[in-house]
Amino acid sequence: MSILCARAQEAVWLTAAVAVPVVFNPWGCNAFEAPKSALLQGLVLLMGLAAAVQGVEAWVTPGRSRRDGAALWLGLAFGLVVILATVLSVNPRTSLWGSYERRQGLLTLGAYVALFLLTATGLRTRAQAERLLTAIVWGSAPVVAYAFLQAAALDPLMWRTDAASPVLSTIGRATFLGSYLVLALPLTAGRALLARRRWPYVALVAGQLVCLALTGARGAWMGLAAAALTFALAWALAARNRRLALATLALVVLVAGFVVLVGGSGNPLPGLARVPGDDFLAALHRTDVGSPAARLTIWRTTLPLIASRPWLGYGPETMRTVFARVFPPQLVYYQGRHTSVDRAHNLWLDLAMSVGLTGLVVFGALLASVALLAWRGLRYAADRWERTVWVALTAAVMGHLVDLQFSFDLTATATIFWLLLGLAAAVGRGLTVSTQDMTAASRPTTAWLPYLPPLLATLALIGLLCLRPLLADAACWQAKQAKASLNRRLAAAERAARLWSLEPEYHLRLSRLYFESGNPAAAQAQLVAADSLSPNDPLIWTARGDLYEMWGEAEAQRYPQAEAAYQRALDLAPNMATTHTVLGLVLVRQGRLEEGLAQLERAVDLDATDAVAYRHLADLYQALGRTALADWARREAVRCGGA
Repeated sequence: MSILCARAQEAVWLTAAVAVPVVFNPWGCNAFEAPKSALLQGLVLLMGLAAAVQGVEAWVTPGRSRRDGAALWLGLAFGLVVILATVLSVNPRTSLWGSYERRQGLLTLGAYVALFLLTATGLRTRAQAERLLTAIVWGSAPVVAYAFLQAAALDPLMWRTDAASPVLSTIGRATFLGSYLVLALPLTAGRALLARRRWPYVALVAGQLVCLALTGARGAWMGLAAAALTFALAWALAARNRRLALATLALVVLVAGFVVLVGGSGNPLPGLARVPGDDFLAALHRTDVGSPAARLTIWRTTLPLIASRPWLGYGPETMRTVFARVFPPQLVYYQGRHTSVDRAHNLWLDLAMSVGLTGLVVFGALLASVALLAWRGLRYAADRWERTVWVALTAAVMGHLVDLQFSFDLTATATIFWLLLGLAAAVGRGLTVSTQDMTAASRPTTAWLPYLPPLLATLALIGLLCLRPLLADAACWQAKQAKASLNRRLAAAERAARLWSLEPEYHLRLSRLYFESGNPAAAQAQLVAADSLSPNDPLIWTARGDLYEMWGEAEAQRYPQAEAAYQRALDLAPNMATTHTVLGLVLVRQGRLEEGLAQLERAVDLDATDAVAYRHLADLYQALGRTALADWARREAVRCGGA
């Protein structure tokens, strides 16, 4: 049974390497993260069961090296910090299950840590390492192929995205696709160096590079540059080639100088102003517009939040509601009117927000321990295979870490990243060249019977934690189909809320459908349920205000309830311009024109590009007899694109 479970563990981590980045569900509201996280959690549960059986079969695995185990202890310590941060979270439910969009709560974060620990301890032979690297490398082939299909406008699913590039493949967004490719590219290059037939790997590298270019992800390109630099320097270190190291550093200096000269405002080489990619280089220097300005604004706003709760942070997946309290109004001009910030777009700031400085230090120590293993491996590699593997692993991890200074992980990229950390820890602890330890001896056919109850319990847990949320999400998707009748949509929404009652999003959708069906009291009950699951969420209180405002058209006594709900939303997120607008309109409907005027003026102060707010402001100025101000507000509405 021990040998069988060892093989099962390997099958699970190979499946995770291939299937997690590829899987998605076009018939679910959360088409990408929900199936990926559910699959990963289910696989890790099975992997954990196999490891437990191995532990029962033999308390100590004979012949296994126990040196260099610091990375394992640090990985375990990081998992414990995540658990503690979840227990002490400002919203323990969200920190446990994760947000609806991201699914990066304790269950998923714990799955990453467990995947790392079980891979690091279960991977023992070079043959296993070869299979894992091959799975990661060729697992990227369908991802690249689907991206090309989308780039050629041949994708029958027609995904909607607000990203600059429509190429999202099976990952879900262009930037996340770029992050995934940064992890895969160095590994593919390393496999090409070891393969007897190199052309398939060379072709795959070319496809990955083209796909990365199609994403337009600047952070990913910076990560790739860091990975390439690390690859060259690591190879020079392993080969004791000082000339290669010096040539690489000289090339870096030249490229950096070129970027500074061509991309800067005072370009001394005007003849290069029209070279391909010059817009990209120039964008690297612009920090006052677009995503660079947005990230700098988010970083500056996040630092005081970290300082106010430094040790264990606010808990995983809680940044959206916490950040809403101090939302900087200028973000509207960089990211849009209805944006919400749930990540700091920087690895260290995100860690500090979710698990505090304690988690940040432990995670940094884990990376340092893996870096130490890589340093030793590069300097004292036994042969070309080990040297090449360390070079590829080091480059992939470094490239990803650079990319994460401007982005964040989701399930596909995090799964590969933690698998690579586990592989590095396993290689650092020593691998055997032979596969004799994987040969199973003859055992009685009934040896599995004592483990049947734990297996059934694990399968039941997978059904509860992984399958039910997916079924609920599929029902939510059915509830969104506008072509279906209202009764069918309502039944689907009720099924979603019943299958996974812990998700506030399903209660919000059911509330809207109840109101459409003429049952505002039931709609109100669903919003109360959503608030109990996610207290202090300004979006839920805004939804309550919207319900009472629409209800007030039939029952005027509901307007004070709408006012109270909107005011509560503003207490939680005071700089949300759209909430000031709707609160102003509710006050006007109650005959409190001056108070409504103050709210509308505050709305345009916060967002000077909102044509709707300006139109309402113009109407109110006109009603108050302030003609000049009404004319000004109408001109502003036209300037902002209003009719």
